Amino acid sequence: MVATSKFRVRVRRGNGALILCVLIAMAIILYLMFGNMGGTTYMTQVKKTRDNGRETARQIRTEQMTLLIAMYRQTNSKLPTTPADLESPGTYNDSWGKEMTFTFEVRNGKTMVKYHSAGPDGEFKTADDVDYTDTIPY
Repeated sequence: MVATSKFRVRVRRGNGALILCVLIAMAIILYLMFGNMGGTTYMTQVKKTRDNGRETARQIRTEQMTLLIAMYRQTNSKLPTTPADLESPGTYNDSWGKEMTFTFEVRNGKTMVKYHSAGPDGEFKTADDVDYTDTIPY
């Protein structure tokens, strides 16, 4: 008489494929986060793109402000002394939502406007202050 066991062990198949998929996904995520062996990382590219976008937005904003100053000068035959003179609340805000100030300077017969931003900390005369200079077109 042959002895047989009443218990059978079920063998599950396919667990290796799931583990392989998880490992591949983790490898892709780590590659994107930490780089490609000497090149720039994905996160570095994201930061660079964000900074370029902020710089473009700042440039557009200051060009619009310069045009408002030029129109004010043409209408009133003088330059404004404060942003309030232009009656455009919020127009002279920097990237951090704080109001910027401006001063004027004449160089080679052209009027330059210099915008002063307190930077991210909101306080003037600190290391993170930002200045922008633009030429008034007319």
